[in-house]
Amino acid sequence: MRQARRAAETALGIWLLAGAGAAAAGAAWLPLSLPPRTESTWVLRDARVNGLPMQVLELRSQLSADELLAYFKRDWRRYGGSVAPLESEQGPWRKLTLQQDPLQLVVQVEKDGNGGSRALLSQMNYRDAQRDYVPRNLPVLTPLQVTQVSETRDGPRRSQLVQLGGEASFEIIQQRLRQHWSRAGWRPVFDRAAPGQRQWLASFDKGTSSVDIVLTQAGPREPLALTLNLLEGEP
Repeated sequence: MRQARRAAETALGIWLLAGAGAAAAGAAWLPLSLPPRTESTWVLRDARVNGLPMQVLELRSQLSADELLAYFKRDWRRYGGSVAPLESEQGPWRKLTLQQDPLQLVVQVEKDGNGGSRALLSQMNYRDAQRDYVPRNLPVLTPLQVTQVSETRDGPRRSQLVQLGGEASFEIIQQRLRQHWSRAGWRPVFDRAAPGQRQWLASFDKGTSSVDIVLTQAGPREPLALTLNLLEGEP
């Protein structure tokens, strides 16, 4: 049951990786302050996404979108610099971006329908970005391509969430995944295909390492979506 829950959590979007520890060790993050009547929750805390160190906070505020943006415009003046924050819009989101080399600070705000607002407050460290961020212990999964790698650490525990996609045979990719970890001495602890669906959930363990796998395909001619959650170290 534990393995089934782990695989299901991966399928539902473990990419959030909330509350994780320091993956981007040494990153000198800007001190953040929040407006009144606003609650915050970590989405990514000292993580790396495609090699880029970042932090992401979700904000839920009783302030309107205009009030929330006005607060950050005033607050970010304390960082100094001659360049004012850049304002832009994308769909329902209004965005404010401040470049404070080597960091970039971004807040994206939208209305919540109740007179308040919701926002994502992020900062990224471009100085410490890694180019070689794809895990080297992945099996050969051509023609699938890696679309995102998210990495976090929580003490000795390291998590790498790898997302891949592309046009490929569901059965061939499933076979490659099974063979890769089995041949490397990993123990299969969970293996389940959803009845009547092209969905496969699996998990393999080896010592203090594990991998949770979610492979899905909407239809026989649709692209595959593959998520691998690689965990190393004692939980």
